[in-house]
Amino acid sequence: MRLTAFSDIALRVLLLTGSVPEGEKLTTRAIAEGVGAPYHHVTKTVGRLSGLGLLASARGRTGGVAITPAGLDASVGALLRELEAGSAMVECESSGGDCPLDHGCRLRAALSRAREAFYASLDDVRVRDLVSEQQIGPVMVTIGLRPPDASPGAATTEDAPNS
Repeated sequence: MRLTAFSDIALRVLLLTGSVPEGEKLTTRAIAEGVGAPYHHVTKTVGRLSGLGLLASARGRTGGVAITPAGLDASVGALLRELEAGSAMVECESSGGDCPLDHGCRLRAALSRAREAFYASLDDVRVRDLVSEQQIGPVMVTIGLRPPDASPGAATTEDAPNS
């Protein structure tokens, strides 16, 4: 099974915004940079996730995007069912699908069961379960949100001997 690019970006957006400290917001440009996706795709994704109540977004100088409690508690399986609805696994599922074996096809039903088993295996996984500081930390530094943490005992320029 392959997810659509939209679902992939949506999951990345939720993971990134889920790692931001409560009360902080990200701009859609920072999100686009952080998830490695085009700005316009991220804007569309943020709009859809906001419509689902998973993100809160506000415009203006103090605006930005933040994940909601519902976004953190969202089931990955349920979210993918919603985002992937209407995407065809095989040609005969699409609206203009043309397959000469369409009449009485058993493949569609088998694939439908397989897709549902895939989603069901992700039903108990919550977005909050997937947020990882180790994974997101370097991205936050890249988009300018957090300074790199100095590891204990690491020499700084102030500690270096003068030559």
